[in-house]
Amino acid sequence: MIEYILRGLLNGAVYALLALPMSLLFSTAGTIDFAVGGYALLAAAVASTVSGPLGLAAGLAAGVAASAIMALVFALLKRAGEAGIRIALASFGLSVALSSFVLLVWGTQPFVRSTYSTFLEVFGLRVSPQGLINLVIALVLVGGVQLLLLRTGLGRMLRAAAASPLAAELAGIAVLPLQCATVLAGGLLSGVAGLLIVYSSGLDFTASLSLTFIGFAAAIVFGIKSPIRSLLGGFAIGIIEALSAGYTSGLVTAMVPAVCILVFLIAAQLLAPNYTGDRP
Repeated sequence: MIEYILRGLLNGAVYALLALPMSLLFSTAGTIDFAVGGYALLAAAVASTVSGPLGLAAGLAAGVAASAIMALVFALLKRAGEAGIRIALASFGLSVALSSFVLLVWGTQPFVRSTYSTFLEVFGLRVSPQGLINLVIALVLVGGVQLLLLRTGLGRMLRAAAASPLAAELAGIAVLPLQCATVLAGGLLSGVAGLLIVYSSGLDFTASLSLTFIGFAAAIVFGIKSPIRSLLGGFAIGIIEALSAGYTSGLVTAMVPAVCILVFLIAAQLLAPNYTGDRP
């Protein structure tokens, strides 16, 4: 069991990077970007095509470029006075479009790159060096975002926009550009997650929606309005997934994100029916 838990923690670190963009956008704009899985998929596809460090840069650029489309859609819908649910549905459509684009350009081939053929021994357990790299990168990024929100002027503007967009605009904060920048940051973070996955377990064109559901499940476990909670939620989903893979069939493992989303939302409603501010 300890080996499964360790494996879940390492996988969960990557899931946290998919939950983090959702947390940032929900905190800033009160909506969810369901295209994060599409950004990760496109980044992985591009990085698998271009070799070397240039491939990593190209993959991240592709993820940000895809999120720029969503930022444009976000801005247009916001200027039209549309509510957050329409923005979330638009992002879901973009995720499907990105999956179709990857299928059209790259076909059904899986995207995977192997970096390490040997394993490390940690307390008697075999651990992939790539898993440890994933964990370190996730901790650095989550910690960096947390410091940005709490210790910088940009973070104060983001928190002000989240607390009251109208008051923030009256104070001279450009709320809409700030929210669009948050969408772009989500593309970058999701792109990093996609690159880590392609160097770990790999993925194919069908992964977009499953990655989105995993990220959403991780985001809502402990409440969506905190980077640290996104990290803990990623760990939780990773452990649940690893345990289900170890003790049940692959069919059950594939159902884990959807089941977790349902259970967490029902539990939140039953335990705190009058408190909805921390979950979409």
